[in-house]
Amino acid sequence: MTNSFQPELQATAKDLDEVKRLAEAGADALIIGHQDYGIRVAGDFTIDQIAEATTYLHEQNKRIYLLVNAIFHNEHIETLPSYLRELERLNVDGIVCGDPSIFQMIKDIDLSIPLTWNPETLSTNYQTLRFWHQRGLSRAILSNELALDAIKEIKQAVSFPIEIQVHGMTCIFQSKRKLVRNYYQHIDKAYDSDKPMFLKQEKKDETHYPVYEDVNGTHIMSNEDLAMVDYLDAILEAEIDGLKINGLLKSTDYNEKIVKIYREAVDTYLKDPASYQMKKTGWKQQIFAIQPEDRKLDTGFYFKEQIY
Repeated sequence: MTNSFQPELQATAKDLDEVKRLAEAGADALIIGHQDYGIRVAGDFTIDQIAEATTYLHEQNKRIYLLVNAIFHNEHIETLPSYLRELERLNVDGIVCGDPSIFQMIKDIDLSIPLTWNPETLSTNYQTLRFWHQRGLSRAILSNELALDAIKEIKQAVSFPIEIQVHGMTCIFQSKRKLVRNYYQHIDKAYDSDKPMFLKQEKKDETHYPVYEDVNGTHIMSNEDLAMVDYLDAILEAEIDGLKINGLLKSTDYNEKIVKIYREAVDTYLKDPASYQMKKTGWKQQIFAIQPEDRKLDTGFYFKEQIY
């Protein structure tokens, strides 16, 4: 590991209060957005709120990224240029995108806003990332389905920063269709969008997959929360540039505590790896203590094969 290596601890935020609390808790960068242009945003931010968040974070020497990762249709293409111009005017630190049309659009309207490439399940090899780097990506988010060994191989093969998720729920399915709403209409019952929904798998250990809808359709989330706090040594030794905490569908109190735990764990390892080894079990226990009872902790696919 190089002496200058300093990973960026990132966290999602649902509103301005959470932006400020997570920044104070130790996040280096906050990820926000609006569901009209972003998929699985924690909360909808208006342009004025984005401006306020950007000003606050920059005063704290922290960064802000905007989710612009929806799958765009023609109607988006009409309004997206003005939205992107506003984001560049506000001097946000970058946008997170997944639809290839964004590359051509940025070129057409002559923007210089940094672009983090996140094509979800398609970000699985270094050749794909090299291809998009030649077309303008600044950073890349790797697929959650990758094993840690594959992530290390990609990191060694590319010349730009890469990011991975280290905590929180992950998406396992998305459809543009409003599946929950349509089902309730089919059984002739009222649909309450504020009521938590789960897919249940009847087993000895019953699993619950959170389901929710927004303007982008239906999202089915993982049964477990990813928790890599006691494996940060392997991640940091590989010099992975961005570590994301996904706080979607969690309370601000929970997310604030999680950010503090990961901040302490990252800083401890960078300062004294031996001390990290002694303390990592304690951090995991702190997470267990605040973890919702219906949300198990897991390591995702970092140490096992994903079957597509």
